[in-house]
Amino acid sequence: MIGRVHQINPVRGMVAVETAGYGYSIFEMLSEEPVSVGDEVEWSHDTVLGRTVLVNHTVGASFDVYFQNHWVPPGQLRVQLRL
Repeated sequence: MIGRVHQINPVRGMVAVETAGYGYSIFEMLSEEPVSVGDEVEWSHDTVLGRTVLVNHTVGASFDVYFQNHWVPPGQLRVQLRL
């Protein structure tokens, strides 16, 4: 699955990625790897949950993240990101 980073909660390390036709996917950063709004990221399976490798194509890095949720509608982003 490929998407673009839409919003970040830097205090909690939570990231929302917009995916074409699927709403948003939410993951938690497990390290201090670089992620910015607008970055193109990819992971191996549409609905993977838990720990997985994320590829940030924008900066050319791969790192572990923890997926919390998928297919999140826009109205639920603040809750999912714990803002």
